[in-house]
Amino acid sequence: MALLYKFPKSKAVRVIALYGITFFLLLFFYKKVPKQHKQLIQTIYTFAEYSFFTILILFNIENKKIRRFIFFASLGFLVFQVVYFFQSKLVRLDSVPIGIETILIFFFIVCYFFEFDKKASPVYVYEMYIFWISVGILLYLGGSFFFYILINHLNPAEIDEFGNLTYVAEIIKNVMFSVAIAIYMKHRKENVDSKIENVPHLDIF
Repeated sequence: MALLYKFPKSKAVRVIALYGITFFLLLFFYKKVPKQHKQLIQTIYTFAEYSFFTILILFNIENKKIRRFIFFASLGFLVFQVVYFFQSKLVRLDSVPIGIETILIFFFIVCYFFEFDKKASPVYVYEMYIFWISVGILLYLGGSFFFYILINHLNPAEIDEFGNLTYVAEIIKNVMFSVAIAIYMKHRKENVDSKIENVPHLDIF
């Protein structure tokens, strides 16, 4: 996690792409994993998801105190997950870590918007790619929060009935991430074009 401090903002799209590939593979192979190893995959999945979201938020936070807090909170979350993994019994889903992940990510997003509100930015917040990423994360984690918290207490019929709502949250998140990528690439192209236009013409003929 220490590398997060120096991770360049130009990698944002690559992080989103890596996020999509990573979780596609995890979900694809999850059903083939033996039952005794599913809890390990769940632990890896939760912390990997947390890490990807946190990295994207850190790209846009400049306050060193907030960044330091996020680093130590992430370290604490990792330690908690390790302890929880060895102390908890085999369940359908690691609902407690997911709950903590959701609360932490929500808090980080609030910190970002609070910092943005204090800056005299020349652009509207919805013109920034991180806004759409934040909205996607909030809807995704918030839309599935109570389902994942209660999943270990639901019967199979209830899981089938309410589980479809998590797919809706997932689709909305993917749409928001797609919008974020489009905005990011647009602004990046505008910056490149602006630099080209500002290059002095030194032709002497």
